[in-house]
Amino acid sequence: MLQAGFNEINSGCKAYVQFIFEERMRERRFKTSNSAIQAFISGVLTLEGAGTELFSYLILSSTAANAFYDASRIDPLQGMTVENILKIVSERQAAFEKAALARAVTSSPQLVRVWREYQWLCTPLAINSDFNALAAASIDGTRVDFDADARKLVDGITGTIERVQKFDPNKGLTPAPQTAPVDGTLNIVEKNLSEAAVKKLQSALCTGSDGNFGPGTRVAINEWRRATSADGLTDAELNQGLSPNDAVYLTQAASCTSLGYKTAYERGYLYDAPALEEGATTVSVATRRAERLVSIATKLGASISATSIRMDASLRTAIQKKREDLKLSKGDYIDHEFIIEIFEQ
Repeated sequence: MLQAGFNEINSGCKAYVQFIFEERMRERRFKTSNSAIQAFISGVLTLEGAGTELFSYLILSSTAANAFYDASRIDPLQGMTVENILKIVSERQAAFEKAALARAVTSSPQLVRVWREYQWLCTPLAINSDFNALAAASIDGTRVDFDADARKLVDGITGTIERVQKFDPNKGLTPAPQTAPVDGTLNIVEKNLSEAAVKKLQSALCTGSDGNFGPGTRVAINEWRRATSADGLTDAELNQGLSPNDAVYLTQAASCTSLGYKTAYERGYLYDAPALEEGATTVSVATRRAERLVSIATKLGASISATSIRMDASLRTAIQKKREDLKLSKGDYIDHEFIIEIFEQ
C-alpha cells in the first residue's frame, strides 16, 4: 500500500507541476474554493486514471489546499523550467521513498501521514524552500543532504506509535521499565538495544538468538557490514559496532531464513546491499538483486531466471561444487571469500 500510494502521488505530481506552472506563466491567481486549481484537481486529474486519484483525495481532504497550492507569489520559481522543477522534486522523492521503505509503517494514520509528507514535496512552497536551500549551499560550499532530511522526517512519523504509553490519571506517570544492557556491546547504539531487539537482529543475520553480542553475532554483524558497504572496510572500522541506521534496519528486517539465505554475508550481498544503495527505489532494488544473483549463476554455469531474487536448489548445488573446486570450507553458502574467488578468476 505504501508503494502504491507513492506511485499514484508521483503520477498526479507530474500532471500538477505541468499545470500549475503553465498557469503561473499566464499570471493567473488561485484564491477561492472555485479556483482553476480546485477545478483541475477535482476534474481533470481524477478523470485521467487511477494513478491520480490518491493525489486528488489528499489535496481535497485538506482545508489548507488553496494556500498550499497557490503559486502566484512564488517569484523565485518564475524563471525555472518544468524539467528543473521536477528534477528537484524527483531527488527529494527518491530520498523520502528510500527512508520510508526502510522503516515499518504500523498504522493507517502513519500511512496517511507518510503520503501527505511525500505529497508535500510537490508543492510550490516546498520546491521554493529547496530552491533557496540549494542556492545557499552552492554559495557556502556546503551540501544539502536530502537523505538525512528524509530519514529525520520519516523517523518522526514511524516512531510515534512506539513512544506512546497509556496514561492512567489515577496512578500518575510511571517511568518506562529499565532493562539491563545486553552483553558484548561496543558502543552506545548497541547498549540501548533491548534483549528482544538483539534477538530480532540475530534472526536477520542468520545467527543464534541468545540476545547477546557474543562472538558469533559479532562475526555475523561484521560480515553483513562488509557485504553492504559500498567501500572496503578495514578491520578497525568493522569492529566499531553497529551504526544507528544499521541497528534500525536490522531490528526491523525480515528473518534471514525466511528470505532463503544461510549467512549474514549472503543476505547482505544479495538482498540488503541493493536496498541501501544511494538513491535506491523499489524498481532499482529488485533489478539489482536479480542482477547480482544472475551474475553469480553465470559464473557457476547455472541456469536461473533473469528476474529471480531467490536461491534455488540447483544454484545451491552449483555453489557447493564450486566451493569444493576452490578448496574452500564445505557448504552451499556464499561468503566474502567465495565472492572474491569467483569474480577474480
